[in-house]
Amino acid sequence: MAAGLAVSQAGTATAADSLTSLGDVTGAGDVAVGGGKVFIAMDDRIIVADTQGVLTGSVAGLSEARDLITTPDGTRLYAALRWSHEVAEINTADLAVIRRINLSAYQCPDRLALSGNRLWVSYGCPASSVGGAVGLDLSTATPQPVPIPTGSLPEAPEIAAAGNTLVVASFWDLRVYDTQNGAATLRGAIDAYDHQLWNGWGRVALAPDGLTAYTTPGSANDFDAWDLTSLTKARSYGKEEGVLDYGHITVSPDGTQVAVSRNTNDVNDDPLVLFDLSSGEKTQTFAQTHVEFKDLAFSGSDVFAVVERSGDRTLHLWRLHGATLPSCKLVLNGPDTSGRFKQVTFTGQLTRHDGSAPGVQTLTATRRPWGEDFQPLPDVTTNADGTFTFTNVPGVETTWTYKVYYDNTSGSRNCSASKTVEVSGW
Repeated sequence: MAAGLAVSQAGTATAADSLTSLGDVTGAGDVAVGGGKVFIAMDDRIIVADTQGVLTGSVAGLSEARDLITTPDGTRLYAALRWSHEVAEINTADLAVIRRINLSAYQCPDRLALSGNRLWVSYGCPASSVGGAVGLDLSTATPQPVPIPTGSLPEAPEIAAAGNTLVVASFWDLRVYDTQNGAATLRGAIDAYDHQLWNGWGRVALAPDGLTAYTTPGSANDFDAWDLTSLTKARSYGKEEGVLDYGHITVSPDGTQVAVSRNTNDVNDDPLVLFDLSSGEKTQTFAQTHVEFKDLAFSGSDVFAVVERSGDRTLHLWRLHGATLPSCKLVLNGPDTSGRFKQVTFTGQLTRHDGSAPGVQTLTATRRPWGEDFQPLPDVTTNADGTFTFTNVPGVETTWTYKVYYDNTSGSRNCSASKTVEVSGW
């Protein structure tokens, strides 16, 4: 980490966020938010947390809960139950299963999308080479699946809905349907091959008005926006050297930002990025080491992610507090090298997100010897203009990383800055 690391246009998340173990569970890890709760699909159950990320309960007795979606009013949760070939409707207030919708003729429901009273379900069992999608009218007592004209698909497709638009993405074709009259009427299709997307379509998310789709094709160094009226590419985002590919993607409820996970072998590249959809600029990056993403969801200004840690393969709920808010800014300066047991002096400055002086504030300070965890240091107090100074004496380890952190305030996200000191000699 370089001297004077500034958390400015792309702030990096640290201590205010939470990482909560989901216990001894397995499964897809799909996540949905509604009714003041967070829901995580985990094979035979749905784990429930509050919007602070604290686990509060579960819905048990399910058969591979696959995908989840909540109604706009947050009163109902729908879960695709892959092995019982059903969709469960759940009351989010008391977590009771209200009804189970039979999909035995369209086995292995996989992904869900919702628009009005219509629930759209993609299906396809592994190794069956048969996939497709159906629509369900939730206003009826016993919804009957109505097939969507997708043609023959080799597997369960990706599916997304918003406004009067439904998108079904198989390997090569991204089919766009109009749902204004309740039925899915094909508007047209975009061929991945025509746009040199040799690995086909990946994840798909729609803008709230349904006019734009955002896709993360496998192995591409960017993700794309597609105009669903003209069926043309509108722009690309995030083209960065060294990024292997973007993965899970979700659009903020107001349609202004998108959170997207990325696979990278570079430890300096944070695995979750927030983009401003209008400007195309990164607004935040979020640090977490050695994790694989399972799903993402917005909750107001927060983002929730389900991740699997690569070391022990355990699943966790990651809450990114105030992810969409503008960050304060921190700079930390210090020497690149020092002798063992020699006092080192650090200087820096805290600035509010609008560039103004913060007044006297308290910063959290930590240090980490190479190969160990961060250790707490005495808090650091800034001057009224945000400048600060503190000292420390590193020990015998060859590398010491120092970090200062300022917590979230009203209307602003936290910020941090780091400085690494190489230690040798006496």
